[in-house]
Amino acid sequence: MEVQHIAIIGAGQLGSRHLQGLKLAQIPMRIQIVDNSEQSLQIARERYEQVEPNPKIESIEYQTAIDSLSQDLDLVIIATGSKPRAAIISELLAKKAVKNLILEKVLFPTLNQYEQVQDLLQTHGLLDHTWINCTRRTFEGYKKLKAELAGAKEINYTKSGTDWGLGCNAIHFIDHYAFLSGDTELPLFDVTQLDPIVHNSKRAGYVEFTGTIKATTSKGNQIAITSASTETPNKLMLIADGVRYDIDETTDQITRNGQLWGKIGMKFQSGLTGIVTEDILLRQHSDLTPYLESTNYHLALLKPLIQLYNQLTGKNEDNCPIT
Repeated sequence: MEVQHIAIIGAGQLGSRHLQGLKLAQIPMRIQIVDNSEQSLQIARERYEQVEPNPKIESIEYQTAIDSLSQDLDLVIIATGSKPRAAIISELLAKKAVKNLILEKVLFPTLNQYEQVQDLLQTHGLLDHTWINCTRRTFEGYKKLKAELAGAKEINYTKSGTDWGLGCNAIHFIDHYAFLSGDTELPLFDVTQLDPIVHNSKRAGYVEFTGTIKATTSKGNQIAITSASTETPNKLMLIADGVRYDIDETTDQITRNGQLWGKIGMKFQSGLTGIVTEDILLRQHSDLTPYLESTNYHLALLKPLIQLYNQLTGKNEDNCPIT
């Protein structure tokens, strides 16, 4: 195949892991990575060098501006924080011709940005070529579990643990539930059981929450997601028509009513990006979440969080700075 031009925007923790993973893809590539921080680019360079050389890679460039990217890009991964992401997408599509996009999450902290970006993607023919990096749906064990649950009439899903970053990470588990259950019409989450405090995130300029969010879907299924401020067992479990599945991502195992059912097939981001890239560029397909589907899950979480954030801070805004 022709040489593929691939760019990563954002060279921080996630961007540098995407770069490591991209280095494993078995397709002819020219890679560019962009960040306005020289320090982040240096970290990305160091992590890139930690991975074995790949003769398929014709060149790797570290840039500080979108202007420096190739005019025609086969795939762009945007791995920045949520606040600048909509503006970056707008600038990128105004200046470059892009065929495929992967976006990190939380997508955007502001409500109207979801529709604004949707319109941009539609205009540039990218709406069916933009995916959100919720990776659990790419793991073989979860695909197998989804098939097993296909006929279930009632599914209750529980995630709990201690201070694991609900604002930042709940979307992963909301997406996981929707994927496994096939129940994609989610209501707004009930956030009344979140603690009445806005925590500073470990990422500067962003916030976090502790407590529990819940939802009961139109099918009668229940989702409960807890990030507790006190010591709470780390648990990921679902009950489907009375059958209990306990999922342990640290041991890569799923048990069914206490008996080992199968492996998940967990992979770190550095082991995933190459596979996802090959799927998109060789097969015009991705197991990641399509933009429109993910938007629904984001808004089910973001809308009630904005109300709570305004209530707790005395603000009156249409955003909640989670990333």
